[in-house]
Amino acid sequence: INMAQISQLILGETGCVSYIIFSKKEAIIVDSFQGFESNIEKELERLQNPKIKYVIDTHTHADRKSASLYFSEKHETAGIVKSNKTKYKGKIIGTTDGDVLKIGDTNLTVIFTPGHTYDHNCYLIDGKTLLSGDCLFIGDVGRIDLGGDLKEKANLLFNSLRTLEKLPKNTRVYPNHVGAAHAIDSEDTFSTIGNEIETNEAMQIKDNDEFYTYMTEGWPPKPDNWKQIIEDNLNG
Repeated sequence: INMAQISQLILGETGCVSYIIFSKKEAIIVDSFQGFESNIEKELERLQNPKIKYVIDTHTHADRKSASLYFSEKHETAGIVKSNKTKYKGKIIGTTDGDVLKIGDTNLTVIFTPGHTYDHNCYLIDGKTLLSGDCLFIGDVGRIDLGGDLKEKANLLFNSLRTLEKLPKNTRVYPNHVGAAHAIDSEDTFSTIGNEIETNEAMQIKDNDEFYTYMTEGWPPKPDNWKQIIEDNLNG
């Protein structure tokens, strides 16, 4: 069976991750960032320059500027793949929950998982591997305090985690950040849904009010200039 190849590109000391999904000479670039374009270029070269069919942002980032517009224009995709819920002002290929993107003989299924942001998607690759964006980390979840209504976002994230925990336990989880995060300092670069159900405190909280408390207490300082970064990322 031809399995999709997943390149996980950990970007220097930032702990941020970009991904390339590769199948039969076609590829998808996921969550590329300004200043780290060369990481992606080098990996594409190593993969013998596949055709870039899609450029994806899992969500509107608040900690660094997306390079998706650069790659979308360079490779002449019809726009950046984003949730229809995005407020992005540029060209998008809008998605709704359950949509399927195809490259080679690989399927990426969109799972709409709002909470960290209102426009957050996870992507399930061939039913086996989850690109979890900033929804689910190894041992934690993405913060909700960068814009929007805290109570509403906590509820959304709570429900998104219920969606993810229904995936098969052996589903691999590849997040958008690895290394030190909210309450953890894991050196792991991927996990599984089963492992997160067993060890991730945020996933284990089954009460909405308790989850809200968890999501609003004890988080590290917000990223510098986060409002400006969000605005830049929405302007296209």
